[in-house]
Amino acid sequence: MHPAKLSPLLALAALFLAPALPVSAQPAASAVGRGVPQVVSPQVNADRTITYRLYAPNAKSVGFTGDFYTSAAAMTKGDDGVWTFTSKVMPPGVFGYYFNVDGVRFTDPTNLDSFGGAHYVKSYVEVAGDGKQFWAERDVPHGEVHELWYKNPTLGARRVLVYTPPGYDAGGTKTYPAVYLYSGSGDNETYWTKIGRANFIMDNLIADGLAKPAVLVMPYGSTVVPSPPDGQEDTGGAGVYGVDAIGRDLVGSVIPVVEQNFKVGHDPKDRAIFGFSMGGYLAPTIGLNHPELFGWVASSSADYRNPGGAPKNFPGLVAGLDLAKKNLRWVGFMVGTDRTSGESGHTTASKGAADFINSLGLQAEWATPTGGSHTWFSWRGYFRDLMAQKFFVDDPYHTPAVGVTAAAQAAAMAPPAP
Repeated sequence: MHPAKLSPLLALAALFLAPALPVSAQPAASAVGRGVPQVVSPQVNADRTITYRLYAPNAKSVGFTGDFYTSAAAMTKGDDGVWTFTSKVMPPGVFGYYFNVDGVRFTDPTNLDSFGGAHYVKSYVEVAGDGKQFWAERDVPHGEVHELWYKNPTLGARRVLVYTPPGYDAGGTKTYPAVYLYSGSGDNETYWTKIGRANFIMDNLIADGLAKPAVLVMPYGSTVVPSPPDGQEDTGGAGVYGVDAIGRDLVGSVIPVVEQNFKVGHDPKDRAIFGFSMGGYLAPTIGLNHPELFGWVASSSADYRNPGGAPKNFPGLVAGLDLAKKNLRWVGFMVGTDRTSGESGHTTASKGAADFINSLGLQAEWATPTGGSHTWFSWRGYFRDLMAQKFFVDDPYHTPAVGVTAAAQAAAMAPPAP
């Protein structure tokens, strides 16, 4: 990590300070007696709107940027120096956001649920909605999330998170299938649990008898921290999104260290790989080019940017076609129909990849979930459907397609009843 630079922070501090009190130390006005307001942010309202507040009496402009917003929204300054913005009605989920204070990105200083990904730090807020969501923590047996550090000979020290299901016995003889998960370019290895809630999704599916217990493996999908800016991920000849280096990391480091430390199967039928956005490119590019390793491969919301398109993307698959026909149990690609988030723009490239796989005599299932967006709101649901309907099931090509149905998506986005 790079040390913080003092001068920009001092400059920013002037925007937020009352005469002598930093934001993090501002108590309620009744306790201080100096007119400093008590700021509550974020505040999830009964109608599923969210009110965000920031005390910055000296700021000239403050904007809000968050998930489900394609551009910054202006916040309104009150006479007490508190800037306020209330969102539209939000579906149940976990949403990231940040403030823009006079041109500088800033997290919410009153929200302790703020943390960094691969690009920058954001604050997060959860909208629970009515009842228990499929991704919510329930009163069911829980698995464990382990943090494992390993040494990549080229990339250095790296971390992978590993979920083991309820009842997992490190000293026993039972083995489990493993699912390798990659996320987007702005995320790191913690996002599948912090934002995706993959551990709770698995706990709930297992408790309901809807999924086979499995180990989840969540590596970091970029070669450096922070990851390169969008559009520059292939700098240095490392391949699109550094896929060559990440592939070597997975095959040469992550899989061996996981299989040495956890009770997982070592055959292709016991390994699945899934990713979205950047991960939606990494997962099939790595997984399908290694038919000796993976039996289940899924991709969502991906863009195949290699020159020459799909035929140039899968040389290992073409070379190992006989092995692929033997080992692959299911391959699936999905891109949602939502335009606002930019999701539908990935359709052509992803469909081309699926068509190429089919042209080889393999079977790639193609799905276009109605309303599916380029957000965790949809990716969380895709993961749930994969575990319940596709991965490690007996006849995956005859189970329901992956994706949130139009009715479920509309219900989630609709304002709650008065």
